[in-house]
Amino acid sequence: MSAESPTAALDAAAQIPAVMNPREIVLISSVLPAPTSAGEIILHRHLSQAQDWNVSVIADRRRGSELSLPTRVVKRLYRTRFRRWAGSLDVLAHGRRWDILLPSRADGNHRTVVLTVAHGDGCWAARRFARKHSLPLATIFHDWWPDIPEVHAPCRRVLDRRFRQLYRDSDLALCVSDGMRHALGRHANSRVLYPLPSSLPSGFRLNAENRSSQLQVLYSGNLYDYGDMLGALLAHVQDHPTVRLQVRGPNPNWPADFQAEMRGRGLWFDFVPRAEFIQWLNSADAFLVVMSFDARLRRRMETSFPSKLTEFAQVGRPLVIWGPEYCSAVQWARGGDRAYCVTDERPAALVAALAALQRSPQRCAHYGVAALEAATREFDPALLQREFVDALAELTHAAAQARLAHGQAGRN
Repeated sequence: MSAESPTAALDAAAQIPAVMNPREIVLISSVLPAPTSAGEIILHRHLSQAQDWNVSVIADRRRGSELSLPTRVVKRLYRTRFRRWAGSLDVLAHGRRWDILLPSRADGNHRTVVLTVAHGDGCWAARRFARKHSLPLATIFHDWWPDIPEVHAPCRRVLDRRFRQLYRDSDLALCVSDGMRHALGRHANSRVLYPLPSSLPSGFRLNAENRSSQLQVLYSGNLYDYGDMLGALLAHVQDHPTVRLQVRGPNPNWPADFQAEMRGRGLWFDFVPRAEFIQWLNSADAFLVVMSFDARLRRRMETSFPSKLTEFAQVGRPLVIWGPEYCSAVQWARGGDRAYCVTDERPAALVAALAALQRSPQRCAHYGVAALEAATREFDPALLQREFVDALAELTHAAAQARLAHGQAGRN
């Protein structure tokens, strides 16, 4: 995992360029653009490249005593064993803490769109703000948010209803996967927009040959949620004669002695600067993408889409997906044999599959070409960015036309 110049979210938001153009994006979201990881970095990439748009970020800058008493109580509860109660109280608040932060009126710009991410409680405030000022609302659906926070069952059901209502009320719904779009249902203007990867240096994909008798498999990403799977896998593969796995990411949920052993063996690494991370990527013979087999997380696996899949595809090496048949990554791969899928949750089964891949240069070449085709088609960064800004432009154009038609009808 690389650290793309990590900085505070608000500082990153301030770096988004403003241009003299009537088109404007008003971001009201709990997920803020920042060059760090997960949804933050994807949002930052989209907005920092939106050259023909002014971007306004409304964020909760309040701290400590500036917060209302109920908000301070909830924040304190999150640090105790009563955090489930804190989560439930946040649900009941329905994002009302944001209302004091929002402008009392819109500026009258007929080419303004309200943008939010369906995660946290900022999206509810964005929905209210868009409705109040008759502005189009664009919502990004990256995760099935109702399944994530620690809340009581009745509050989770409330979250689920709100989440689906937000989808229906959005003038544009940008879904991270076909699974997300299918789970949310019919919508007049919903689109699949895969996670936006970063662009690699020109000519990076030239050195793709297998360089040794070992298959060098790299994983970068979440080592907390997927720590158990990857820890068990490392234990199985660490002395394998033809397969070598290296993982990169912060805060794995492993015992301290196992962390020390993996670091000492050169099998686990933490953050590095971007240039060093790119060099590490170039050492790969294949990339590993992991999705959970836990039945309790089935809906999240069906609807989310691993951002590292679009990132790794840019390198043009075989993609190995380890996850259940129903997960979004495997379903994507099945549409044309685009990745090497292992749907057996046993680490030993994955290691055996990787060893088989190492013995088949033809299969490695096939999946390398498939990854490169995906990188230059549906995962092409320029194409994904163009789809994002074009969808927003269409939204503002339709809203402006509707206002014009309404004004003409009023004059008649």
